[in-house]
Amino acid sequence: MAAIIVVQTREDEGHLLRIKGERQRFSPCFWRFYAAAFFFDLGIGLFFFLFNLYLTDLHFDERAVGNITASLTFGNVAGTVPAMLLARRHGLRPLLLFTVICAPLICALRVLILWGPAQIGLSFATGVALCCWPICFSPTVALLTEERNRTFGFSIMFATGIGMGTFAGLLGGYIPELLYSGKMHISIVGGIRIVLFMACGIILAGAWPLWRLRLQERLPGGQRSTRLLHPFLLRFLPPFVVWNVVTGSFPAFGAIYLQQVLHIPLGRVGAVFSGSQLAQFAAVLGAPILFRRSGLIKGIVIAQVGTALFLVLIGKTAMVPAAITFYLAYNAMQFMSGPGIYNLLMNRIPEVERSTASAVQNLSGAICQAATQALTGLCIVQFGYRPVLIGNAAFAILAALLFLRVPEHATSAEPMADKPMTIG
Repeated sequence: MAAIIVVQTREDEGHLLRIKGERQRFSPCFWRFYAAAFFFDLGIGLFFFLFNLYLTDLHFDERAVGNITASLTFGNVAGTVPAMLLARRHGLRPLLLFTVICAPLICALRVLILWGPAQIGLSFATGVALCCWPICFSPTVALLTEERNRTFGFSIMFATGIGMGTFAGLLGGYIPELLYSGKMHISIVGGIRIVLFMACGIILAGAWPLWRLRLQERLPGGQRSTRLLHPFLLRFLPPFVVWNVVTGSFPAFGAIYLQQVLHIPLGRVGAVFSGSQLAQFAAVLGAPILFRRSGLIKGIVIAQVGTALFLVLIGKTAMVPAAITFYLAYNAMQFMSGPGIYNLLMNRIPEVERSTASAVQNLSGAICQAATQALTGLCIVQFGYRPVLIGNAAFAILAALLFLRVPEHATSAEPMADKPMTIG
């Protein structure tokens, strides 16, 4: 989104001045929601950066971590439809409050209760609580902005989210080691536990600005929604699902790989994690340039082939500096394809059908990632990381080949593609 603003600034030199003026015209409620999102992004980033390391330090293996992570994703999927119905009935603010109050309380229980089956159940409950945030986030920003400053409002929110992820990696990497080397001589595991509780408190702090937030509108419940799938969506979903095998596999185990396979100290793991966030930020900013020069389909394919290349290089090298470099490049290439994939779907789907298409996209991706995470943990235990990384690269190439078969523009075979399809 920020890259779009930069391009527009080049086209119109006076646009930057208008943007600065628009910043001053955001309502107080927008900044209250921004404060809540700030605490949420920082707390969630800090918790999920450290929690898998916390489990492995307490002798949970990758198979268990994969099952726990998959359970969270399944909880997110299971809660999506009920959350949408509740948002239509009760509005956005109650669900946002539910997330920032219930999610940190459940996460605190996950830190305390270390019995395997309980971890599965609590992870599922965490997914249910967290699913409300992405459902309500975009409609809330839309309600709190106007057409003239909405793009800038989303840009602020997304940039803050990435920035908080970077900051979370730094905090999560160095605070446990600082506590360990201090006068209290707290163990590394004990330091991680303290930071995890701190993360829960940070998320909970977002309840105060949300409590003061006033939203007068609700998600539309009386309007008829489209029920049949758009023809293009049927062509889009197969490569998208295959790509979610890649995005749902190695990223959940990246920090574990750096610490336990490459034997990088926790402090440096935090720095690498922060570096990967910066690489993602730079890739998202640079993505519009790639897509403008090559087109959406070719740009997506280039990013996916690049992702496959760096996955192979990560698996082949044992040199820590080279592995870190390849890991940062892998994160950048993987995230670069995201804006193109989203734009491709939104460009080809009529506006009245976009919410349905987006819901199907998110649900199919989440289900695929949940299954992939569980299977990845099992494969790592059985075969190690290198075959998993090579397998991920193969799926990335397969996704690229499938995307090449997706038409970027409407064809004569889709005469009804621009007409909404409803069930009467």
